[in-house]
Amino acid sequence: MAAKGESLAAPLLERSAGRRDPFVEVRLYRRGAGPVAIFRSDLSGPRRDRLDVRRIQANHGLRALYAFKPEGSRRGLRIRCDPAAGYSALPFRDGAAIALDGEPKESWTKPVSVIVAGLLVPALMAAVAVNGVPEPLRSSRVINGIFPPWILVSAVIIFARARTRPRAP
Repeated sequence: MAAKGESLAAPLLERSAGRRDPFVEVRLYRRGAGPVAIFRSDLSGPRRDRLDVRRIQANHGLRALYAFKPEGSRRGLRIRCDPAAGYSALPFRDGAAIALDGEPKESWTKPVSVIVAGLLVPALMAAVAVNGVPEPLRSSRVINGIFPPWILVSAVIIFARARTRPRAP
């Protein structure tokens, strides 16, 4: 029988000390190199079987996550997340060890600097070709005349290749 002041339903309402939150062990690679991080990630969602993809991307500065097979260094399918909650679309087993490959976010300074350089260099060359070389530049050893056409062609080719170069997966 229960002692005075003790309820029979109390143990059912309290969380037991032995119960733990479900988790997966994540080995995170960055473009196939690594692992750069090994950590435990709690499983979330209504059934507590979904990976919190948005949180992992935010914590590690990643744009996308992919399933990864480290033995063959092969990237698998992209791990998509629910747009509303940010959890993975596929469930994960409690205690599983998974390998993920992340695609880092790109800095905005590189594309901006390429565009600015691509606009300034031809504009400067056109100004020199139309107006002639200014007197301070003419007396310097760097520029002794108008740019030869091959320099202008080289600048245009380099700019065009930099803008159309395919990105690494």
